[in-house]
Amino acid sequence: MEKTIGIAEARESLSDLVNRVAFGRERYVVERRGKPLAALISAAEYWQLLDFLGNARASAEVHGIPVRIHYDGERYFVSDDALDLYGVGDTPEEARQDYWLAAQDYYADLTANSDRLAPPLQEHLALLRRVFGER
Repeated sequence: MEKTIGIAEARESLSDLVNRVAFGRERYVVERRGKPLAALISAAEYWQLLDFLGNARASAEVHGIPVRIHYDGERYFVSDDALDLYGVGDTPEEARQDYWLAAQDYYADLTANSDRLAPPLQEHLALLRRVFGER
């Protein structure tokens, strides 16, 4: 169970907090005016978390499109199976936004060429029309 601590108190007792986290297996959420800003965990727990995130693939949706979120140790990736699009970012939200921009660009390209699309691309356009609420 983590404890919360104000940023001013954390600043004053950083050395003690680091020892408690590293050797006492404590965790802290650092807050400013009641808003969480950061977490203090041991280095071992941090590396385990990165390893876990690197191996995990979370399922989610971006505007109704089923996607997977993956972390490679440096960046987050959002991808799908239906359209074969992806987005990249430093946070999951940035990767989702990048994915959404790619979907918008793809939709614009498909719409501009709708009269000469191969059947698989026609299926992509139909899916994106549903996502964008168009017929």
